[in-house]
Amino acid sequence: MRKDTEPPPAASGRKRLVIAGASGSIGTALCRDLADDYDILAVTHLEARAKNPIPDLPVTWRHCDMFSRSEMVDALAGADYAIYLIHTRLASARLDQAQCEDMELIIADNFAKAASMRGVRQIICLRGLLPADAVEPEIARRRNEVVEALQASGTPVTVIRASLVVAPGSTAVNLIVSQVARGRNVPVPAWASRRKQPIALPDLLRAVRHCLGRPDSFAGSFDIGGPTVIGWPQVLKQTAELLGRRPRFLTLRWLTPRLYAWWLRIRSPATHPATIRLMVDDLQHDSVARDNPLQRIIAGEALDPREAIRPYLANGDRSVLANPRSQVLGVYQAQLREARSVRSIQRMSLPAGRDATWMADTYFRWLETFLRPFVICRCDESGSVRIRMRGLPLTLLELSFRPDHSAPDRRMYFITGGLLASGTRNLKGRMEFHDVLHGRYTIIAIHDFAPSLPWNFYQATQATAHGFVMRAYQRHMARIADEDPTRQNGAEK
Repeated sequence: MRKDTEPPPAASGRKRLVIAGASGSIGTALCRDLADDYDILAVTHLEARAKNPIPDLPVTWRHCDMFSRSEMVDALAGADYAIYLIHTRLASARLDQAQCEDMELIIADNFAKAASMRGVRQIICLRGLLPADAVEPEIARRRNEVVEALQASGTPVTVIRASLVVAPGSTAVNLIVSQVARGRNVPVPAWASRRKQPIALPDLLRAVRHCLGRPDSFAGSFDIGGPTVIGWPQVLKQTAELLGRRPRFLTLRWLTPRLYAWWLRIRSPATHPATIRLMVDDLQHDSVARDNPLQRIIAGEALDPREAIRPYLANGDRSVLANPRSQVLGVYQAQLREARSVRSIQRMSLPAGRDATWMADTYFRWLETFLRPFVICRCDESGSVRIRMRGLPLTLLELSFRPDHSAPDRRMYFITGGLLASGTRNLKGRMEFHDVLHGRYTIIAIHDFAPSLPWNFYQATQATAHGFVMRAYQRHMARIADEDPTRQNGAEK
């Protein structure tokens, strides 16, 4: 079994496939299904999985920091095709000061640019179905941002959209099982009666296999779904039947989306809050596959999801529903606690005609003004920045500019010193200003920062202050972006 190494030369006549986010249930199933036909590099952010690969899975595992473009470029070396399965549903640091949507956006942008640099011929991206009924424009736009970011660098992208994928070990299946596996009463919101079209895992695998290597025929977005369209109450009832359970289902009109999310958290405390929030949002809209060539191909032999999952539920052995990554999660979480690292990601509205270089310069000038009279920011001839206490010879943070990692749309600083940064653990700490979505936003991100303060004291002081400052800067940039461009140009020069 090959481990966390450079991928070997591809076998004669076989294409090289990179599966990014391969440690979950769907990623592992894809590795198993495609390993006979492709040389697969299974990329994961779980170092423990890369060092302890699944014994009977003939793929090369590689650990990769998904927030590092250079590591993604290395991982995609020699790749003909790539499958993108990355979701930020696990902690990426001991403290994440970030929204999942913003983390996924910066990862997708890095991946797209790395794929373009490596000449990848096709990216296949798996996403959820878009709501069939009308939703707020802001919600619709946010749900499509990862796809937009993947498409932005020119690599052909095939988007396969599915509602509920019925896969053993998937987070969604485990969340459903947790609602009916114990207790006599199962609450069901009155508003959660919208139509859903679950799809069995084998049909999803068929869809991916059919599209893979055919970027000309399958460029764009394709909905897929199983043979039946049902509501959420029916999903719960059918799951209970498969488990041999007969709970009483209570339809409650007062059970709001927020209360229902709270109930799901109680039933499934290990599920990431973002996953629960997304599921609750989806329950308020129809999610049915629209007609398209791929759906017509899949529909002819589509499996009933109940029959596909029955062997895993009917025997009463809950261990078969374990996500493959659960075997190494304990090690991963222990590593995060030991590293005591912080990730902070905030999205800023970018005024028209500006870029990350302008954003970085503006931020440090604004920071000195906002924190006056306590802090001064000094930029030297190399572009590096020192944040110091005013009137005292104390440097709080030293940010060394890295021109080799920078461009007009990306400004990179490595955290190389200062009283607030740990001198021994701050090996990969960095701060970047990163334009995304064709310059619609700049993301300000701090990665792998190791503070020098004791952890609990850091959370109560420095982390809280940083969050306050970044929210203030978001409001500042939103005001500038809303102004007339001619006025903002004059004000910011």
